[in-house]
Amino acid sequence: MNILVVDDEAVLVESINIGLQSKGHQVIAAYGGQEALDHLFEGGRRIDMVITDYLMPGMNGIDLLVAIRQRAPTLPVVLMTAYGETKLVIEALKNKCDGFLEKPFTLDHLIQEIEDINEWRLHGKTP
Repeated sequence: MNILVVDDEAVLVESINIGLQSKGHQVIAAYGGQEALDHLFEGGRRIDMVITDYLMPGMNGIDLLVAIRQRAPTLPVVLMTAYGETKLVIEALKNKCDGFLEKPFTLDHLIQEIEDINEWRLHGKTP
């Protein structure tokens, strides 16, 4: 899979990149919401899933999710956050977020989330 990873922390993006590549995935890195949208809609490369942080300068993860849903309503989006606030989860679900990862998380947890979303979509279900 081609997975777009969006986070303003370069160390986290690189760590996820190394882990996902070790499992056979290709990672496209973006360090903010606008850069992610550029990759998605102007980059010319197929993106199979987006994994984005919630708290970023400029455009947060919910804003990015909303922008993605306007142009790619079925693209799987996973929100990473250190903030397990109920209000945030409700807002993400209203905007059809496919999954959540609470920081810190392990590579195994990340891979399981990706596999679960792929399985749900394969069977025409939503998470």
